Amino acid sequence: MKEKELRVALSEGVSSWLRFEHHAGREELFSERYLALPIGQILQHCLTGKVFAEDQHPTLATTGKVGRPPQLDFVVKNSAGKVTLVVESKWAANAGVSIVDVIWDCIRLELAANYYNCEAVFILAGTRERVDAVLKSKSFSTTNSRLERTNILELHGSGKSSVKINSFENGYAVRLHKIFRNYPNILWPSELNCGSGTQIPNASTANSYTAVVWHISPASKQKRRPFQPLSEDDTKARRKKTIAAIRKKLAAKAQAKRQSK
Repeated sequence: MKEKELRVALSEGVSSWLRFEHHAGREELFSERYLALPIGQILQHCLTGKVFAEDQHPTLATTGKVGRPPQLDFVVKNSAGKVTLVVESKWAANAGVSIVDVIWDCIRLELAANYYNCEAVFILAGTRERVDAVLKSKSFSTTNSRLERTNILELHGSGKSSVKINSFENGYAVRLHKIFRNYPNILWPSELNCGSGTQIPNASTANSYTAVVWHISPASKQKRRPFQPLSEDDTKARRKKTIAAIRKKLAAKAQAKRQSK
């Protein structure tokens, strides 16, 4: 099954299942754990191989760590036992969704996809009003290399976003840094390649249920690096240098345009 076909099946299937469960009066049960039933069934129907839930993460489940090891919501393995797909889901509850939780899910997916050399899928489900509020929230955007605002997860465009793992520049950095410090030997992606999300139905009322699905691709070797946090002063200095370079480039373009007239 092609990537877009799988996204369509998951988006339409989970959205429809949520509407059915709502009409059956079970909306109070809605949660990430509750989403496991439709997601698992759709994966099993659409893909060849076996579907496994709550599978141990291949790089983050470190021996000797206290507590429950990090897991993936789903993995799909072919007949030879090779992992062909990893999946994470997030429920957009009324209390909101933390950008740190979303980015951490996406990073964990990226690490697993890079390790297994496989596809990765992230699913965000909830009411249309809540999901739209999440995607349009300022906290779910960052700045690119040209200091332009760009969304972490998009329904349109390339969806390629820089995580800026070493910088304090974004509001989510401090909490992510606390996590990264637990894994000093991991090479983290400096950007997330999330592509365009698939949302079906894409025209619904605010209180209807929807699920948005993204494919996440592994970053290249050149975009992977260990966690070495910059100080806030270093972050400010780097940002100042970047702004100066961009202004110089824009000024040169403007001058060249004037001279060509």
